[in-house]
Amino acid sequence: MATIKRDKGLDNSVKVMKQGYLYTTNQRERLGVTDGVFETRALGGKRIIVLSGKDGAELFYDNDKIERSGTLPKRVVNTLFGKGAIHTTTGKVHIDRKALFMSLMTEGNLKYLRELTRNLWFANTQRMESMDQVNVYRESIIVLTKVGTRWAGVQAPEKEIENIATDMDIMIDSFKAIGSAFKGYREAKAARRRVEDWLEDQIIQTRKGKIHPPKGTALYEFAHWKDYKGEPMDSRLCGIDLMNTFRPLIAINRFVAFGALAMYENPVAREKIKQDDDYAYMFAQEVRRFYPFVPYLPAKAKVDFQYKGYEIEKDTMLALDIYGTMHDPNVWEDPNEFYPERFKDWDGSPFDLIPQGGGDYHTNHRCAGEWMTVIIMEETMKYFASRINYDVPEQDLTVDLNSLPGYIKSGFVIENVQENVDRT
Repeated sequence: MATIKRDKGLDNSVKVMKQGYLYTTNQRERLGVTDGVFETRALGGKRIIVLSGKDGAELFYDNDKIERSGTLPKRVVNTLFGKGAIHTTTGKVHIDRKALFMSLMTEGNLKYLRELTRNLWFANTQRMESMDQVNVYRESIIVLTKVGTRWAGVQAPEKEIENIATDMDIMIDSFKAIGSAFKGYREAKAARRRVEDWLEDQIIQTRKGKIHPPKGTALYEFAHWKDYKGEPMDSRLCGIDLMNTFRPLIAINRFVAFGALAMYENPVAREKIKQDDDYAYMFAQEVRRFYPFVPYLPAKAKVDFQYKGYEIEKDTMLALDIYGTMHDPNVWEDPNEFYPERFKDWDGSPFDLIPQGGGDYHTNHRCAGEWMTVIIMEETMKYFASRINYDVPEQDLTVDLNSLPGYIKSGFVIENVQENVDRT
Protein backbone atom coordinates (compact mmCIF):
# COMPACT_ATOMS: atom_id res chain seq x y z
CA MET A 1 0.00 0.00 0.00
CA ALA A 2 1.35 3.48 -0.93
CA THR A 3 2.43 5.98 1.73
CA ILE A 4 0.88 9.44 1.72
CA LYS A 5 3.44 12.23 1.48
CA ARG A 6 3.47 14.40 4.60
CA ASP A 7 4.11 18.00 5.52
CA LYS A 8 6.15 17.34 8.65
CA GLY A 9 5.48 19.19 11.89
CA LEU A 10 3.58 18.64 15.12
CA ASP A 11 1.05 21.35 14.23
CA ASN A 12 1.15 23.33 10.99
CA SER A 13 -1.75 25.66 11.87
CA VAL A 14 0.51 28.73 11.93
CA LYS A 15 1.92 27.81 8.52
CA VAL A 16 -1.63 27.38 7.17
CA MET A 17 -2.61 30.81 8.50
CA LYS A 18 0.50 32.48 7.04
CA GLN A 19 0.21 30.87 3.62
CA GLY A 20 -3.58 31.02 3.42
CA TYR A 21 -5.09 29.81 0.17
CA LEU A 22 -1.66 28.87 -1.17
CA TYR A 23 -0.71 26.52 1.68
CA THR A 24 -1.97 23.38 -0.04
CA THR A 25 -0.56 24.30 -3.45
CA ASN A 26 2.79 25.16 -1.89
CA GLN A 27 2.98 21.83 -0.06
CA ARG A 28 1.96 19.78 -3.09
CA GLU A 29 4.69 21.45 -5.14
CA ARG A 30 7.29 21.10 -2.38
CA LEU A 31 6.46 17.45 -1.72
CA GLY A 32 6.14 16.52 -5.40
CA VAL A 33 2.50 15.47 -5.02
CA THR A 34 0.87 14.67 -8.36
CA ASP A 35 -2.34 12.94 -7.26
CA GLY A 36 -3.78 15.72 -5.08
CA VAL A 37 -3.26 13.93 -1.74
CA PHE A 38 -0.95 14.80 1.15
CA GLU A 39 -0.99 14.69 4.93
CA THR A 40 -0.53 17.47 7.47
CA ARG A 41 -1.23 18.24 11.12
CA ALA A 42 -3.25 21.27 12.21
CA LEU A 43 -6.03 22.41 14.57
CA GLY A 44 -4.20 21.27 17.66
CA GLY A 45 -2.02 18.67 15.99
CA LYS A 46 -4.79 16.62 14.37
CA ARG A 47 -3.70 14.37 11.51
CA ILE A 48 -5.47 15.59 8.38
CA ILE A 49 -5.41 14.18 4.86
CA VAL A 50 -5.81 16.97 2.31
CA LEU A 51 -7.70 16.19 -0.90
CA SER A 52 -7.63 18.32 -4.04
CA GLY A 53 -8.95 18.10 -7.57
CA LYS A 54 -12.13 16.78 -9.10
CA ASP A 55 -11.50 13.23 -7.86
CA GLY A 56 -10.87 14.54 -4.35
CA ALA A 57 -14.13 16.49 -4.38
CA GLU A 58 -16.05 13.46 -5.64
CA LEU A 59 -14.66 11.38 -2.77
CA PHE A 60 -15.35 14.15 -0.25
CA TYR A 61 -19.05 14.12 -1.17
CA ASP A 62 -19.44 10.34 -1.20
CA ASN A 63 -21.97 9.84 1.60
CA ASP A 64 -21.12 6.15 1.92
CA LYS A 65 -17.48 6.86 2.78
CA ILE A 66 -17.39 10.36 4.21
CA GLU A 67 -19.02 12.04 7.22
CA ARG A 68 -19.04 15.84 7.17
CA SER A 69 -21.31 16.75 10.08
CA GLY A 70 -19.63 17.44 13.39
CA THR A 71 -16.26 18.22 11.79
CA LEU A 72 -16.46 22.00 11.59
CA PRO A 73 -14.30 23.67 14.26
CA LYS A 74 -16.39 24.74 17.24
CA ARG A 75 -15.49 28.40 16.93
CA VAL A 76 -16.56 28.46 13.26
CA VAL A 77 -19.91 26.91 14.22
CA ASN A 78 -20.38 29.38 17.10
CA THR A 79 -19.73 32.45 14.96
CA LEU A 80 -20.44 31.68 11.30
CA PHE A 81 -23.11 28.96 11.13
CA GLY A 82 -24.72 28.85 14.57
CA LYS A 83 -25.11 26.04 17.09
CA GLY A 84 -27.37 23.31 15.71
CA ALA A 85 -27.45 24.82 12.20
CA ILE A 86 -28.16 22.60 9.22
CA HIS A 87 -24.42 22.51 8.42
CA THR A 88 -23.87 20.46 11.60
CA THR A 89 -26.55 17.83 10.90
CA THR A 90 -26.48 14.47 9.16
CA GLY A 91 -28.73 11.63 7.96
CA LYS A 92 -32.52 12.04 7.99
CA VAL A 93 -32.34 15.26 9.97
CA HIS A 94 -30.07 16.87 7.40
CA ILE A 95 -32.07 15.66 4.41
CA ASP A 96 -35.33 16.77 6.05
CA ARG A 97 -34.10 20.27 6.83
CA LYS A 98 -32.27 20.57 3.51
CA ALA A 99 -35.60 19.89 1.79
CA LEU A 100 -36.98 22.93 3.60
CA PHE A 101 -34.17 25.10 2.26
CA MET A 102 -34.56 23.71 -1.25
CA SER A 103 -38.35 24.30 -1.17
CA LEU A 104 -37.57 28.02 -1.29
CA MET A 105 -35.76 27.67 -4.64
CA THR A 106 -38.93 28.08 -6.70
CA GLU A 107 -38.98 29.77 -10.08
CA GLY A 108 -41.03 32.61 -8.61
CA ASN A 109 -38.71 33.14 -5.63
CA LEU A 110 -35.62 33.16 -7.84
CA LYS A 111 -37.24 35.56 -10.30
CA TYR A 112 -38.16 37.85 -7.40
CA LEU A 113 -34.58 37.73 -6.14
CA ARG A 114 -33.36 38.85 -9.56
CA GLU A 115 -35.82 41.74 -9.58
CA LEU A 116 -34.91 42.74 -6.03
CA THR A 117 -31.21 42.78 -6.79
CA ARG A 118 -31.69 44.85 -9.94
CA ASN A 119 -34.06 47.31 -8.28
CA LEU A 120 -32.22 47.78 -5.00
CA TRP A 121 -28.88 48.42 -6.67
CA PHE A 122 -30.54 51.00 -8.91
CA ALA A 123 -32.27 52.57 -5.91
CA ASN A 124 -28.87 52.87 -4.25
CA THR A 125 -27.44 54.90 -7.13
CA GLN A 126 -28.38 58.29 -5.71
CA ARG A 127 -26.73 57.45 -2.40
CA MET A 128 -23.49 56.51 -4.16
CA GLU A 129 -23.64 59.65 -6.31
CA SER A 130 -23.65 61.72 -3.12
CA MET A 131 -20.53 60.02 -1.73
CA ASP A 132 -17.00 61.29 -2.39
CA GLN A 133 -15.80 57.71 -2.63
CA VAL A 134 -17.60 54.38 -2.55
CA ASN A 135 -15.93 51.30 -1.12
CA VAL A 136 -17.63 48.60 -3.21
CA TYR A 137 -16.89 45.89 -0.64
CA ARG A 138 -18.56 47.81 2.19
CA GLU A 139 -21.41 49.27 0.11
CA SER A 140 -22.30 45.79 -1.12
CA ILE A 141 -22.82 44.58 2.45
CA ILE A 142 -25.58 47.15 2.92
CA VAL A 143 -27.30 46.59 -0.43
CA LEU A 144 -27.15 42.79 -0.15
CA THR A 145 -28.49 42.90 3.42
CA LYS A 146 -31.51 44.72 2.02
CA VAL A 147 -31.82 42.16 -0.76
CA GLY A 148 -31.46 39.16 1.54
CA THR A 149 -33.80 40.28 4.31
CA ARG A 150 -36.46 41.47 1.87
CA TRP A 151 -36.29 38.21 -0.08
CA ALA A 152 -36.59 36.18 3.14
CA GLY A 153 -39.66 38.13 4.27
CA VAL A 154 -37.83 39.39 7.35
CA GLN A 155 -38.77 42.76 8.82
CA ALA A 156 -35.62 44.88 8.78
CA PRO A 157 -36.21 48.59 9.51
CA GLU A 158 -34.18 50.92 7.27
CA LYS A 159 -32.50 52.51 10.27
CA GLU A 160 -31.25 49.10 11.42
CA ILE A 161 -29.90 47.88 8.07
CA GLU A 162 -26.34 49.12 8.56
CA ASN A 163 -26.14 47.56 12.04
CA ILE A 164 -27.48 44.23 10.74
CA ALA A 165 -25.08 44.36 7.79
CA THR A 166 -22.13 45.05 10.08
CA ASP A 167 -23.02 42.17 12.38
CA MET A 168 -23.37 39.83 9.41
CA ASP A 169 -19.99 40.85 8.05
CA ILE A 170 -18.34 40.31 11.44
CA MET A 171 -19.76 36.78 11.54
CA ILE A 172 -18.66 35.96 7.99
CA ASP A 173 -15.19 37.36 8.60
CA SER A 174 -14.78 35.04 11.61
CA PHE A 175 -13.99 32.19 9.21
CA LYS A 176 -10.50 33.68 8.86
CA ALA A 177 -9.21 31.91 11.98
CA ILE A 178 -10.33 28.42 10.77
CA GLY A 179 -11.39 27.53 14.27
CA SER A 180 -8.42 28.85 16.25
CA ALA A 181 -8.63 31.52 18.91
CA PHE A 182 -8.58 35.02 17.45
CA LYS A 183 -8.87 38.57 18.68
CA GLY A 184 -12.40 39.20 17.43
CA TYR A 185 -13.99 35.93 18.58
CA ARG A 186 -16.05 37.54 21.36
CA GLU A 187 -17.13 40.31 19.04
CA ALA A 188 -18.25 37.76 16.44
CA LYS A 189 -20.20 35.77 19.05
CA ALA A 190 -21.89 38.96 20.27
CA ALA A 191 -22.81 39.89 16.68
CA ARG A 192 -24.35 36.45 16.14
CA ARG A 193 -26.30 36.67 19.39
CA ARG A 194 -27.82 40.03 18.37
CA VAL A 195 -28.94 38.71 14.98
CA GLU A 196 -30.22 35.43 16.46
CA ASP A 197 -32.26 37.34 19.06
CA TRP A 198 -33.81 39.49 16.34
CA LEU A 199 -34.71 36.55 14.08
CA GLU A 200 -35.97 34.33 16.88
CA ASP A 201 -38.34 37.13 17.88
CA GLN A 202 -39.67 37.27 14.30
CA ILE A 203 -40.24 33.49 14.32
CA ILE A 204 -42.15 33.77 17.60
CA GLN A 205 -44.18 36.75 16.42
CA THR A 206 -45.05 34.96 13.18
CA ARG A 207 -46.22 31.87 15.05
CA LYS A 208 -48.37 34.03 17.30
CA GLY A 209 -49.93 35.72 14.27
CA LYS A 210 -48.60 39.15 15.25
CA ILE A 211 -46.64 39.58 12.01
CA HIS A 212 -47.65 38.16 8.66
CA PRO A 213 -44.84 37.38 6.22
CA PRO A 214 -46.06 36.25 2.77
CA LYS A 215 -46.47 32.54 2.22
CA GLY A 216 -43.47 31.18 0.35
CA THR A 217 -40.98 33.44 2.07
CA ALA A 218 -38.26 31.93 4.23
CA LEU A 219 -39.72 33.47 7.41
CA TYR A 220 -43.20 32.08 6.76
CA GLU A 221 -42.04 28.61 5.70
CA PHE A 222 -39.55 28.19 8.54
CA ALA A 223 -41.97 29.42 11.20
CA HIS A 224 -44.67 26.95 10.05
CA TRP A 225 -42.46 24.00 9.12
CA LYS A 226 -42.65 20.63 10.90
CA ASP A 227 -39.99 17.95 10.72
CA TYR A 228 -40.41 14.32 9.65
CA LYS A 229 -41.67 13.57 13.17
CA GLY A 230 -44.37 16.22 12.88
CA GLU A 231 -42.65 18.60 15.31
CA PRO A 232 -42.00 22.33 14.76
CA MET A 233 -38.42 23.52 14.99
CA ASP A 234 -37.24 25.10 18.24
CA SER A 235 -37.65 28.87 17.85
CA ARG A 236 -33.96 29.60 18.46
CA LEU A 237 -32.80 26.95 16.03
CA CYS A 238 -35.42 28.12 13.57
CA GLY A 239 -33.99 31.64 13.75
CA ILE A 240 -30.49 30.27 13.20
CA ASP A 241 -31.47 28.36 10.08
CA LEU A 242 -33.57 31.31 8.88
CA MET A 243 -30.39 33.39 9.04
CA ASN A 244 -28.64 30.76 6.96
CA THR A 245 -31.09 31.37 4.11
CA PHE A 246 -29.83 34.92 3.56
CA ARG A 247 -26.47 35.21 5.36
CA PRO A 248 -24.70 33.61 2.35
CA LEU A 249 -26.24 36.29 0.13
CA ILE A 250 -24.57 39.00 2.19
CA ALA A 251 -21.22 37.18 1.90
CA ILE A 252 -21.50 37.72 -1.86
CA ASN A 253 -20.15 41.23 -1.20
CA ARG A 254 -16.71 39.62 -1.53
CA PHE A 255 -17.56 38.37 -5.01
CA VAL A 256 -19.04 41.77 -5.92
CA ALA A 257 -15.77 43.53 -5.08
CA PHE A 258 -13.80 40.88 -6.97
CA GLY A 259 -16.16 41.22 -9.94
CA ALA A 260 -15.71 45.01 -10.03
CA LEU A 261 -11.94 44.46 -9.96
CA ALA A 262 -12.17 41.91 -12.77
CA MET A 263 -14.16 44.35 -14.93
CA TYR A 264 -11.58 47.07 -14.27
CA GLU A 265 -8.70 44.80 -15.21
CA ASN A 266 -10.61 43.29 -18.17
CA PRO A 267 -12.43 46.20 -19.87
CA VAL A 268 -13.32 44.04 -22.89
CA ALA A 269 -15.24 41.74 -20.55
CA ARG A 270 -17.15 44.73 -19.18
CA GLU A 271 -18.27 45.63 -22.70
CA LYS A 272 -19.38 42.05 -23.33
CA ILE A 273 -21.50 42.09 -20.14
CA LYS A 274 -23.34 45.14 -21.50
CA GLN A 275 -24.20 43.32 -24.71
CA ASP A 276 -24.89 39.73 -23.67
CA ASP A 277 -26.81 38.34 -20.67
CA ASP A 278 -25.20 34.96 -21.25
CA TYR A 279 -21.79 36.58 -20.87
CA ALA A 280 -22.85 38.03 -17.51
CA TYR A 281 -23.48 34.43 -16.38
CA MET A 282 -20.09 33.23 -17.60
CA PHE A 283 -18.39 36.24 -16.02
CA ALA A 284 -20.09 35.60 -12.66
CA GLN A 285 -19.03 31.96 -12.67
CA GLU A 286 -15.43 32.85 -13.51
CA VAL A 287 -15.31 35.37 -10.66
CA ARG A 288 -16.46 32.60 -8.31
CA ARG A 289 -13.83 30.21 -9.69
CA PHE A 290 -10.89 32.57 -9.96
CA TYR A 291 -10.97 34.59 -6.74
CA PRO A 292 -10.50 33.28 -3.16
CA PHE A 293 -13.55 32.58 -1.01
CA VAL A 294 -13.84 29.39 1.08
CA PRO A 295 -10.33 27.91 1.51
CA TYR A 296 -11.00 24.39 2.85
CA LEU A 297 -13.84 22.22 4.14
CA PRO A 298 -13.48 19.47 6.80
CA ALA A 299 -14.80 15.92 7.03
CA LYS A 300 -13.81 12.51 8.35
CA ALA A 301 -13.79 8.95 7.04
CA LYS A 302 -17.00 7.12 7.89
CA VAL A 303 -15.46 3.69 7.14
CA ASP A 304 -12.12 2.20 6.15
CA PHE A 305 -11.53 2.54 2.40
CA GLN A 306 -8.84 2.84 -0.26
CA TYR A 307 -8.27 5.91 -2.42
CA LYS A 308 -5.64 6.12 -5.16
CA GLY A 309 -3.69 3.29 -3.54
CA TYR A 310 -3.79 4.80 -0.05
CA GLU A 311 -5.43 3.19 2.97
CA ILE A 312 -7.78 5.65 4.66
CA GLU A 313 -8.87 4.51 8.10
CA LYS A 314 -12.22 5.21 9.73
CA ASP A 315 -12.37 8.55 11.63
CA THR A 316 -9.35 9.98 9.79
CA MET A 317 -9.78 13.75 9.38
CA LEU A 318 -9.99 14.99 5.79
CA ALA A 319 -9.91 18.47 4.26
CA LEU A 320 -11.07 19.39 0.77
CA ASP A 321 -8.90 22.05 -0.84
CA ILE A 322 -11.51 24.33 -2.40
CA TYR A 323 -9.25 27.01 -3.88
CA GLY A 324 -6.71 24.48 -5.14
CA THR A 325 -9.40 22.43 -6.87
CA MET A 326 -10.62 25.50 -8.74
CA HIS A 327 -7.04 26.23 -9.84
CA ASP A 328 -6.12 22.65 -10.71
CA PRO A 329 -4.49 22.50 -14.17
CA ASN A 330 -5.80 18.94 -14.52
CA VAL A 331 -9.34 20.32 -14.33
CA TRP A 332 -9.09 23.85 -15.75
CA GLU A 333 -7.09 24.97 -18.78
CA ASP A 334 -4.79 27.88 -17.83
CA PRO A 335 -6.38 28.04 -14.34
CA ASN A 336 -4.54 31.21 -13.31
CA GLU A 337 -5.95 33.17 -16.24
CA PHE A 338 -9.27 35.02 -15.87
CA TYR A 339 -11.29 33.69 -18.80
CA PRO A 340 -15.12 33.73 -18.54
CA GLU A 341 -15.55 31.98 -21.89
CA ARG A 342 -14.41 28.73 -20.29
CA PHE A 343 -18.01 28.42 -18.99
CA LYS A 344 -19.61 28.61 -22.43
CA ASP A 345 -19.66 24.81 -22.75
CA TRP A 346 -19.17 23.88 -19.10
CA ASP A 347 -20.91 20.61 -18.23
CA GLY A 348 -22.15 21.80 -14.82
CA SER A 349 -20.13 19.22 -12.87
CA PRO A 350 -20.81 19.29 -9.10
CA PHE A 351 -17.15 18.51 -8.39
CA ASP A 352 -15.04 21.16 -10.15
CA LEU A 353 -16.67 24.57 -9.61
CA ILE A 354 -17.07 24.35 -5.83
CA PRO A 355 -16.60 27.81 -4.26
CA GLN A 356 -19.51 27.11 -1.89
CA GLY A 357 -19.08 23.36 -1.63
CA GLY A 358 -19.87 20.55 -4.04
CA GLY A 359 -21.99 17.46 -4.49
CA ASP A 360 -25.76 17.21 -4.71
CA TYR A 361 -27.87 20.13 -3.42
CA HIS A 362 -30.51 17.93 -1.81
CA THR A 363 -28.47 15.27 0.00
CA ASN A 364 -25.07 16.90 0.56
CA HIS A 365 -23.84 20.07 2.25
CA ARG A 366 -23.60 22.03 -1.00
CA CYS A 367 -24.94 25.53 -0.37
CA ALA A 368 -28.61 25.75 -1.29
CA GLY A 369 -28.05 29.43 -2.04
CA GLU A 370 -25.58 28.83 -4.87
CA TRP A 371 -28.20 29.50 -7.55
CA MET A 372 -29.04 32.69 -5.70
CA THR A 373 -25.39 33.70 -5.65
CA VAL A 374 -25.18 33.43 -9.43
CA ILE A 375 -28.39 35.43 -9.91
CA ILE A 376 -27.20 38.21 -7.62
CA MET A 377 -23.80 38.31 -9.29
CA GLU A 378 -25.31 38.45 -12.78
CA GLU A 379 -27.56 41.39 -11.92
CA THR A 380 -24.90 43.19 -9.89
CA MET A 381 -22.28 42.90 -12.61
CA LYS A 382 -24.78 44.15 -15.21
CA TYR A 383 -25.52 47.11 -12.92
CA PHE A 384 -21.84 48.07 -12.58
CA ALA A 385 -21.21 47.51 -16.29
CA SER A 386 -24.24 49.29 -17.71
CA ARG A 387 -26.27 51.34 -15.23
CA ILE A 388 -23.57 53.57 -13.75
CA ASN A 389 -20.36 55.33 -14.77
CA TYR A 390 -17.54 55.81 -12.29
CA ASP A 391 -13.83 56.43 -11.95
CA VAL A 392 -11.34 54.14 -10.23
CA PRO A 393 -8.77 56.18 -8.28
CA GLU A 394 -5.27 54.97 -7.51
CA GLN A 395 -5.39 52.41 -4.68
CA ASP A 396 -3.94 49.09 -3.54
CA LEU A 397 -5.78 46.48 -5.63
CA THR A 398 -3.70 43.57 -4.36
CA VAL A 399 -5.59 40.36 -3.63
CA ASP A 400 -3.60 38.75 -0.82
CA LEU A 401 -3.85 34.98 -1.17
CA ASN A 402 -1.85 34.58 2.04
CA SER A 403 -4.73 35.95 4.14
CA LEU A 404 -7.96 34.20 5.12
CA PRO A 405 -10.49 35.10 3.87
CA GLY A 406 -9.19 36.75 0.70
CA TYR A 407 -9.76 40.45 0.10
CA ILE A 408 -8.84 43.26 -2.22
CA LYS A 409 -6.57 45.36 0.00
CA SER A 410 -8.55 48.56 -0.69
CA GLY A 411 -11.97 46.91 -0.90
CA PHE A 412 -12.16 48.40 -4.44
CA VAL A 413 -12.92 52.10 -4.24
CA ILE A 414 -14.77 54.05 -6.95
CA GLU A 415 -15.60 57.75 -7.20
CA ASN A 416 -17.59 60.19 -9.33
CA VAL A 417 -20.47 57.73 -9.56
CA GLN A 418 -23.19 58.81 -11.99
CA GLU A 419 -26.22 57.10 -13.45
CA ASN A 420 -25.52 56.10 -17.04
CA VAL A 421 -28.21 57.80 -19.09
CA ASP A 422 -28.29 58.04 -22.87
CA ARG A 423 -29.52 61.60 -23.41
CA THR A 424 -29.06 61.65 -27.19
